[in-house]
Amino acid sequence: MIYYTEKEIKEEIDKGKIIILSEGKVYDVTDFADRHPGGREHLVKQVGNDVTQQMESETPHHHSLAAYTILKKYCIGNLMQKNGDLRHRNGTVKSNGTTNGTVNGTANGVAHSNGTVHSNGHSRHHDSSFPDDPINWDEPLLFQVPKLGDRYFEWVHRPIDGHLRLMKSDICESFSQCPWYMVPIVWIPVVMLLLYTSYTSLRDEPCSFAVTFSEGIPITSYHLPLLYIVGFLLWTLDEYVIHRWLFHLCPPSKYPVIVILHFLFHGQHHKAPMDKMRLVFPPLPAASLALLLYSVYCLFMPYTMALAVFAGSISGYIVYDMIHYYLHHGTPYGSYFRALKRYHVKHHYLDQQKGFGISSKMWDYPFGTLIKE
Repeated sequence: MIYYTEKEIKEEIDKGKIIILSEGKVYDVTDFADRHPGGREHLVKQVGNDVTQQMESETPHHHSLAAYTILKKYCIGNLMQKNGDLRHRNGTVKSNGTTNGTVNGTANGVAHSNGTVHSNGHSRHHDSSFPDDPINWDEPLLFQVPKLGDRYFEWVHRPIDGHLRLMKSDICESFSQCPWYMVPIVWIPVVMLLLYTSYTSLRDEPCSFAVTFSEGIPITSYHLPLLYIVGFLLWTLDEYVIHRWLFHLCPPSKYPVIVILHFLFHGQHHKAPMDKMRLVFPPLPAASLALLLYSVYCLFMPYTMALAVFAGSISGYIVYDMIHYYLHHGTPYGSYFRALKRYHVKHHYLDQQKGFGISSKMWDYPFGTLIKE
């Protein structure tokens, strides 16, 4: 392990590096800063500081085991004290030159000779927090996850910092990823088409929304704005129900197909929450859920009416996915979005079985899944 003096650390900071200290160790988190769940600015404020107490403090929040596991990846050495002694993680101090191994030797097998700050060579994918991990991280993950058996649900909720490859085929892999801007590009035209179809159908042939077996409320094209608003608001409940009772159900390990589907639809996001290409829904899996949702709407109302409600719900989904991406990779402005970001970070890193509301906490209150501050 290489050791750094305060002067050497300052030199690296002057070069623009984001260096922090914890328990006598030195961490270069420059490459991680933009992915930091709390935002880059929090790390920038701590440049050159010891963050040991802050990470253990409840303010702004207590850092999870996953946070410490991710931090290990960016360890570049130990801090050398001003008197030349070497302070170790357990608090003991050894005189310079008497440590096990050479002072300027290697860090995790990576040789250092010029005193500059380097990566420690730790695999950016290996999940060191999970004992006896059967996953081969050099191979696509999707069809490996059933090997985890009953440990899958625990494994998938131990986040890592990195990009996941799910499939061997480059074509299939491309369909499993999605940049954020594809959501409005794909779905806004769908919303417009649904509204147009619903409007023309209701204009030419009004329908009736049954309230009893013998009576119904006549629905015409004039009701289109109201139907759209109902659908938009209904999405907030859809978002909660899908997130809680579909995405966060523990899949039975005896059915590998269900485990694979769970990982494909949502598990991958919890395993790598900072992966920008695996945050918003790709069009194909989103379309399958959209078809399911529309089918449910059609059970309760005529299809021409359901089209307008569905258009509102898809609009709600677009807003939801944009907010979701913003909470992970943006720097929220305003108290509402800052609080929402903190709330969603807790869902990923502290309590994955609460905090299912993403664009709003509204439904966490009545269902008793609110994560308290």
